[in-house]
Amino acid sequence: MGEIDGAQLTEAVLIWTGYKKSTRPLRDNALVLQRFGPEAGAHLLAAVLHLKDEFYQSDARHVAADLPEMARLSVEQFRRKHPEVAEEIAQAFAWCYTFDFK
Repeated sequence: MGEIDGAQLTEAVLIWTGYKKSTRPLRDNALVLQRFGPEAGAHLLAAVLHLKDEFYQSDARHVAADLPEMARLSVEQFRRKHPEVAEEIAQAFAWCYTFDFK
């Protein structure tokens, strides 16, 4: 994926998901491209989608007793793979994940 600025990656994930701005996950590529431009936006989107795919490898939806536990377990699993990413990224993906598997 190359070097990506952590703050920009966090912002891209938050924009893409709509975390803390929308009542449901947006997952809107166009918003990221609009904010960062076509070249940087495409690079950031590739990283966002890669991290999202890795987050969704979690089995929390199969083993958790409820949504809060599903969120906690999925974040824990993701953080073991990617301790370098901001916690807010993990929380945004957990919000999407629990929305999808509620």
